[in-house]
Amino acid sequence: MDTATDSPDHPSPALAQRTDHWGDWSAVSLYLDRCQVDTPNALVEAIWTRIGELRSTIGKVVDFGAGDARFAKNATFGEYVGYEIDEDRHAGVELPANARIINHCAFADHIANADICLGNPPYVRNQDLPIGWRTSASDILIDRTGVAVSGLANAWQYFFLLSLASTKPDGLCALILPFEWVSRPSALPLRDYIRRNQWDVAVYRLSDTTFNHVLTTSSITIVDKAVRTEQWHYYEQTTKGSFAPLDSPAGSDLGVVPYLPRTAINPDSPCAKRGLSPGSQKILTLTEGERVRNGLSVTIDVVRCVTSLRRLPTDVPRLDRTAFNRYYRDQGAKCWLIRTDREPSSALRLYLDSIPESSYQTATCLNRSVWWQFTMPKVPDALFAQSFKGTFPKCAKNTAQAHAVGGVCGLYNITDRQFDVVATGFRGLDLRDRVVAHSNGFRKIEIGQLNALLQQEFQIGDA
Repeated sequence: MDTATDSPDHPSPALAQRTDHWGDWSAVSLYLDRCQVDTPNALVEAIWTRIGELRSTIGKVVDFGAGDARFAKNATFGEYVGYEIDEDRHAGVELPANARIINHCAFADHIANADICLGNPPYVRNQDLPIGWRTSASDILIDRTGVAVSGLANAWQYFFLLSLASTKPDGLCALILPFEWVSRPSALPLRDYIRRNQWDVAVYRLSDTTFNHVLTTSSITIVDKAVRTEQWHYYEQTTKGSFAPLDSPAGSDLGVVPYLPRTAINPDSPCAKRGLSPGSQKILTLTEGERVRNGLSVTIDVVRCVTSLRRLPTDVPRLDRTAFNRYYRDQGAKCWLIRTDREPSSALRLYLDSIPESSYQTATCLNRSVWWQFTMPKVPDALFAQSFKGTFPKCAKNTAQAHAVGGVCGLYNITDRQFDVVATGFRGLDLRDRVVAHSNGFRKIEIGQLNALLQQEFQIGDA
């Protein structure tokens, strides 16, 4: 790559022209960089094997995230059209005679005649999607499918819907997607769209070692538009590489823990709420060292926060000031959240003014009138980890008055007695086969599921 013309700071003229309506280049380059995850060749072969089981002949193949066009190799098809906005990704690649790469945004063309849409859509968080790109892609998808993508949707959902819209009525989509799409609330509009069309779905959960440095459990997802029996089938990859059927997305015949709709939750009753997403934990939460170096005062400039309960031992059921200092403050954890509910002191203002614009190019920050000014959440009565590896998530009574941030959610309006019921109940509950795999052996319980458990399993909250 020519660093003089095509670098994080200086895109090539052609790439700059293709993305100039997306937004600030620092946000665009972050998005493009996170799109570039090469698909292992064995997985490319596995997808073509699945396609071959369902189609004897293959005409037009479309790949909306072509990269180096590896899906065009070692396969038999009539035509391959790959979209890759960055020409450097396939520079020097030799393509078959019946394959070509188009160097512009996948959403720029209206395709409706693909026999197969395949590939590895980018896994980029919704916070890191350039605003211009997201707005344009959303408008296109609403026009073509009638589906309004959730504001919490990550990039792959946009590409998934585009693939479904671009295949023929009897076409096939074969994509590498996060396995959690089968149950996550943000993907519900997408699942409903598939169900309304009565298409068959097969989801093959891959082992967590499939991709290096990708913190999500992946899947091969097949949507067959030619078969309309509304069947959904789930499989998991075994240690030998083959696939075994699953009784449900979570694995057991008990099925996935149900989701309690937000409308069924009384915010004044015992309930769980999502942890704060400040926009950028990297700069809006600080370690003790960062707080001291910037001259920020506890209570005046920053307040206690917890972004993960992994540091807290399982035999410590109460996060008090002593435990907070021992396991978070003194261990260099991000444990101080800036205050936004008061006029910033001169020290806090100096810190915020020192942050370069390139460091807060997230949709969350850029959608605010003042990039750092989020609404301060209430302090929860207890803290609860959404991700877990054992039989149940970790929870702790919050006597340290710490704010819940990121993957730590809060339990509110809950008494000591009710917390003991929850803590004791979870220690007797095995959720491993009732919650969908998330990443690296972890499972993640969603807020709607947690509220369902509070009401239905522990009879806490509005029944």
